[in-house]
Amino acid sequence: MNPISKLEDQFSSEFIDGPDKRKQALDEAVQTMKEFVRIDHSVAVLSDLADNKSYIFTGDFGSFFEMDTSGYLTIDSIWEEDIYQRIHPDDLFERNLLELEFFNFLKTVEPDERLHYATKCKIRTLNSKKEYQRILHRSFYLKNSSEGGLWLAVCVYNYLFEKKETVTGIDGKIINTKTGESVYVDTYVNCINLLTSREKEVLVLIGKGVISKEIADQLNISINTVNRHRQNILEKLNVSNSIEAVRTADALNLL
Repeated sequence: MNPISKLEDQFSSEFIDGPDKRKQALDEAVQTMKEFVRIDHSVAVLSDLADNKSYIFTGDFGSFFEMDTSGYLTIDSIWEEDIYQRIHPDDLFERNLLELEFFNFLKTVEPDERLHYATKCKIRTLNSKKEYQRILHRSFYLKNSSEGGLWLAVCVYNYLFEKKETVTGIDGKIINTKTGESVYVDTYVNCINLLTSREKEVLVLIGKGVISKEIADQLNISINTVNRHRQNILEKLNVSNSIEAVRTADALNLL
């Protein structure tokens, strides 16, 4: 249910500094996040896109996830799957669409301005009583590489300190934290060019239940080309199968 393969593909194409240059900046970021969760009392995930690692920092909110709040841990992934498993599947799907839109939005912004933007949404998540409770999720990029590529990403989880209200979906937005300007995300305009016209043709036929051989015949291309388009679609939309690809593309208004 995750649209994240496209993000992984795009992350790998970012300009990333060499290991020596990254180490000092990463050490500084780790110290910054330690202090951040101490003050914010949240759970924060610092993801290193260059090394495919994440550092999970646990403030008092860690009790919500039944996590040890004594320090931080390192995982060999930029995705915090243990937390994702607690999020309502529909909200996780929408949250990942928001992150995909955010990444593509930032590519339209000058590198110096990218770190001023963040996402904010409200997601239903299982608490320690195994009951869904709406919490606050934020994300932003802490550092660019020296070449201007997006490098250190941060996700923050915390209690939703707002009065109860009727919320449709996750109420996702992109916010300029410098000016306070909010962009409500509902059209995913920055994702409009994720798929080529041919990939869209292939995906429409997949959605109709057409098998690869018949797609090849209808589009007058080889079955190997069809399979290559299938793989590209899964990677770009960050999904694991064709059903999820059709659902994600439809949600992004790509078809």
